Amino acid sequence: FPVTIGFMYNFIIDYTQEDLGEITEPVTIEEAKQYCRVTNNVEDDLFSELITQSRQAVEKAANISITPKTITLWFTNAAGNFQLPFGPMTEFISLTDQNNQPVPTYVYKLIGGQYPNLQRPLYENMEAVYTTGMESVPKELKIAILDQINYGYENRGMDVNDMGVCEKTWRVCQRWTRTSPIL
Repeated sequence: FPVTIGFMYNFIIDYTQEDLGEITEPVTIEEAKQYCRVTNNVEDDLFSELITQSRQAVEKAANISITPKTITLWFTNAAGNFQLPFGPMTEFISLTDQNNQPVPTYVYKLIGGQYPNLQRPLYENMEAVYTTGMESVPKELKIAILDQINYGYENRGMDVNDMGVCEKTWRVCQRWTRTSPIL
């Protein structure tokens, strides 16, 4: 079912992300408190929530998956070379066409490793299922999470007109998007 539309382009229709098993955050409460120079245990619950929120903010800003997830993605690959989001990919599970029929492995072509592009087929309304996540979190991303935790801790309760991600964290995330001019 090749695409026969006038303008050929790729886009994401929708997606879901499902955590795989128990989440182990890349930063501990003790590491977060030390980074924020907090010595008491009064706000441990707050730090637990800030850790999760900050990891999720980094994942969203960088378009990556730090913790293991199953991604179900509905998309169109009319122009080819569709970049699968939310890498690094750990396993490509399935690809189905718009009629919910499996696309055989000899028909599709993935180019790349952890952050692959789907070169073909040039179909509309496909569904891909794959797993993502990092075996170990690079130091740069861990520090970005800590910076975001500190930002959230210092600015809690304030009405801050910004994107919700501190500038230092944002710069790191842009390097990890694989499309940023900030390298």
